[in-house]
Amino acid sequence: MVGKELLVQRNGPVDIREIAAKATLRKVRQSGHPYVELRRVGKRVIFFCTICLTECFSDNVLFDHLKGNLHSRRYAEAKVTLFGPMPWPFNDGVLFFNNSREKDPLLLDSSSQTTRELALVPRPEVSGNDTEVTSKLRDGSSSCNGAKGQRNCAKGCAGGRVAAVSEDRVLSNSGTDGPLVIPGVLLKDVVSDLPVHLLGYGNISYRICEGNKNCKKISKIWCAWVGQEGSNGSDSCNTYEQSGFAIVNFSYTHDLGRKWSSDEQDLSVSAGSFFVIDDAGHRGKRLKKSFSDQEASSEESNGQSSSPQGSSQATVTGSPTGTSHNLQVGLLSSKSVRRELRKQKRIAAEKVCDICGRPMLPGKDVATLLNCNTGNLACSSRNSSGAYHLFHTSCLLHWSILCQYEMLTDQLARKGKSNRGRKAKNAPKKTKITSIFCPECQGTGTHVKGDELEKPSISLSEMLRFKLKAIEAHKAWLKSPEVLENCSTGLHFPTEHLENSEEKVMPLTSIPFFAADG
Repeated sequence: MVGKELLVQRNGPVDIREIAAKATLRKVRQSGHPYVELRRVGKRVIFFCTICLTECFSDNVLFDHLKGNLHSRRYAEAKVTLFGPMPWPFNDGVLFFNNSREKDPLLLDSSSQTTRELALVPRPEVSGNDTEVTSKLRDGSSSCNGAKGQRNCAKGCAGGRVAAVSEDRVLSNSGTDGPLVIPGVLLKDVVSDLPVHLLGYGNISYRICEGNKNCKKISKIWCAWVGQEGSNGSDSCNTYEQSGFAIVNFSYTHDLGRKWSSDEQDLSVSAGSFFVIDDAGHRGKRLKKSFSDQEASSEESNGQSSSPQGSSQATVTGSPTGTSHNLQVGLLSSKSVRRELRKQKRIAAEKVCDICGRPMLPGKDVATLLNCNTGNLACSSRNSSGAYHLFHTSCLLHWSILCQYEMLTDQLARKGKSNRGRKAKNAPKKTKITSIFCPECQGTGTHVKGDELEKPSISLSEMLRFKLKAIEAHKAWLKSPEVLENCSTGLHFPTEHLENSEEKVMPLTSIPFFAADG
């Protein structure tokens, strides 16, 4: 009974440090720093600067950081690309920081420890209209009849035109202004249809330098957010071709995208785990306190299973004259500890974005690829279970931009060089990207026949090289971005200056962004 009373006091809403941190966060955001947020590291609540990717463990550290040289430089870089009248509608925790969907950070939800932690980065609420549209999507019906009904639905409930995706459907700027349904998606351990709605479009452009002797080099390539303007058929948007792929955005949860076994689900939240991962992605070991500590004992007595580390620690710290039975129990416990440690490491790896290597946090925006020509997720051609891979929204966008860059560079190289001659024939063949694809499984979402799945064509070492190339190119972009009217993000590939060269900005493709309903 005493343990339960202590637990209520510790997990209850009365946390002076957390209340003070949320009050500080409100003042900091009101002073013009919307990119600062709260994150939980273990039992502590810390400040996190998204544009600098810097953790601040106290108010003073946060204020010193906001006045420092690093933040001043990063803020000047982000001000050119991420601040504007039409900001990116995402909050992925690594680049985008739109917190318009976030609840009041001063509101404490004491219903449960899990909801309190997710309240710092909450999922957007679903309005009644959105719920009605989602139910109609699942039933295959629609209240939007005719052109007039479509316009009214688009204004009133953000519904637009309801259409089911068939195998022959092709998504375009003129046909994606309403919700659609993606078939064969794994949702809560069940393969079902996923209703999504259009968020807007991003227009991809590039800067090319043309020199003598038909020498062309691309120095920058970027994606500018234009929102719903891309579906209005404006002249500026009609100059962009369709990329053939779309980005589908989700609010991240641990079980999203794949099917977990029951033992794997329990491991990630085990209170007595030897290897634990907190909400900020930090790894820690619970070896600091012995079980003689009253506080640690109260944790283990809260109706939760004891950690294998507990029995092994008891054996190690016990009397050296213990029986052989105790020694055998200790050996078995140490094996279970190692087994659990391996599982926890595997689960921790699943929480990490495969592109940047940073953790994906609950409630933050993550995304996967959608093939607009088939209406299937890109990963669907690599598995038959409906599973799909997730990445930070900005990371997946940078990967899509890199794929476009590689295809365009190869196209320019083929036009400028001849394949004739001994040198051209004997030249080593380089790995080429011929389409946008999932950066983890290399799926494109194409139709597959029977059990014959799509096969990857690029080696793991080459994939690692492409991912590092995208990371370094984005770092270069932050230092020298393209100044645009719209918010943007992109890649920069510094090139040598060409004599008598001329630079041009050329439109390339337009990529739609969808958000999963619910």
